[in-house]
Amino acid sequence: MSHPVLPEVRRGVDEALVAHEYAAALGLLRPAARAIAAEEGAAFRRLIARIPDEAWHDDALIASAMGASFRAAGSPRGSSAIGYFHAAENALAGADPRGDDHGRDPERVAVFLGRAAALRAMGRLDAASGYVDKAYALDRAGSALPVAVRVELGARGALERGMIELHLGNIDAAAQQLRHAHGLAVDTLTRAEQIECLGGLALIDYVQSDFESAKRSITEARALAADTTLWASGYAAAALVAAVLVATDRHDLVGAAELEPEMLDAARAGDFEPFAYAVAGYRRLAERRFPEALDFLLLSRQGFRTWTPRGLGSAIEEVMRAGILIHLNQSEEAWTILRDLQPFEHHVVCPARVVAQLRFVHGDLKGAAEALLDCEKLGDDHSPRTGIEVRLLRAAIEFERGDFVLSDSMMDRALATIARTGTRAPLRTIQPGTLGGLTRRALGRPQSPEVSRILNRIAEATDGVGRLVEPLSHRELLVLAEVEKGSTVGGIAAALYISPNTVKTHLRRLYRKLGVTTRSDAIRKATSLGLGTQITRESPVPQIADTPPR
Repeated sequence: MSHPVLPEVRRGVDEALVAHEYAAALGLLRPAARAIAAEEGAAFRRLIARIPDEAWHDDALIASAMGASFRAAGSPRGSSAIGYFHAAENALAGADPRGDDHGRDPERVAVFLGRAAALRAMGRLDAASGYVDKAYALDRAGSALPVAVRVELGARGALERGMIELHLGNIDAAAQQLRHAHGLAVDTLTRAEQIECLGGLALIDYVQSDFESAKRSITEARALAADTTLWASGYAAAALVAAVLVATDRHDLVGAAELEPEMLDAARAGDFEPFAYAVAGYRRLAERRFPEALDFLLLSRQGFRTWTPRGLGSAIEEVMRAGILIHLNQSEEAWTILRDLQPFEHHVVCPARVVAQLRFVHGDLKGAAEALLDCEKLGDDHSPRTGIEVRLLRAAIEFERGDFVLSDSMMDRALATIARTGTRAPLRTIQPGTLGGLTRRALGRPQSPEVSRILNRIAEATDGVGRLVEPLSHRELLVLAEVEKGSTVGGIAAALYISPNTVKTHLRRLYRKLGVTTRSDAIRKATSLGLGTQITRESPVPQIADTPPR
């Protein structure tokens, strides 16, 4: 669709309106109405307000464009659009005045796809999908659809289906549809629709850890939006969400913070609003600002409550919330969230890795390894982005078990992907002490220059974290085991047949040696040091080294 003609159309329409030639104004406006409505929603509505109602109230394309105008920057969004699409459908309910039953099918295509986009913006994915199906049903045997309308149906229908599939977490189907739409975009989609398509493709590239391709799509989308208000509209929301995610994963937290206001503004009251809140929470999780992260995730959760179905974004919010609760040592709440979550296609959302993290934190190495079995069965079909975390967790588990051959292999594979993509987010999955141990071992093996650079940075950040001030005694290890069970001072005394005062003495020494001041910190530190296994009175005294063997 040629964008430079839009100012000429607006001038011609304005001249016709000044002359009260309303039919001529509508004739000029109808072919470009969708594009003008998307770029200048409020101005488009003011333009139509200058035309008497009786001149356009039966015009389905104008009514549909009025509905679409509510996705433009600065427009009230949500259900405001639906009334216009309902009016457009009513206008099409009768037969064509020329007596051709299919004569209005081209208009029906435009109206059905416009309504699908409006319903998607409200999170009504099932209803939106139904309207896309209705549009495709018009392209039947004996249809009167012109070739140009069929091409438009193919492009706009693929865009709508692709964005719906993306929200549902069906990444393969979304990629196929959006790539098809992008291939037809230049001569068929409006500038606004092209920006939305590029944003969807950027998000797909992000979940596949192809950050460079995602950035190219984002850059192209931003260039298309130049000199328009589109970058502040819902059409740009997906691209901005992808931009903040890529920056956060690459630990460019300053860049992510700068982009966040644009993202939240563009996503306001559209289908990416609750997703954008989750991404804002994710950025704060990366900064370890956990209470603020949970506050944004609450906004996300509230936004997804009205969605039918809730889809990918809702699951991402829940997995992220569980991860934060693990950091805050609220394991029961985390488990309540995780136990009913199911993985999405290719484990794009992968609850298993968070379950493994939860079990690992509590020293259940066997349970942590079992949680990852389905992930490992997927092999290379696993989402590359979440797959990095799976490999790092497996490396950590085997490190604590003492299987250094498997641990080293998993660590090296994870590092190779981290170096290629520039992501740093997966490294936050592993506690500093364990990560430091894995890093010291990796530095003892041949590595590429980029991996060596990353490892040296990690080594600096974790220096001293994984060391005990002095070794724990056998009695202190027994006390630690009771602490991990949540036993009280009295419970520990009863279990170990010692007095409560002696327990308190052991606890003070235990905290001092671990370099902590609270029970929760003691548990986390012990796990990072490989001390988080169940210990009984019959257990042999373990040998604890200051640094892991090379």
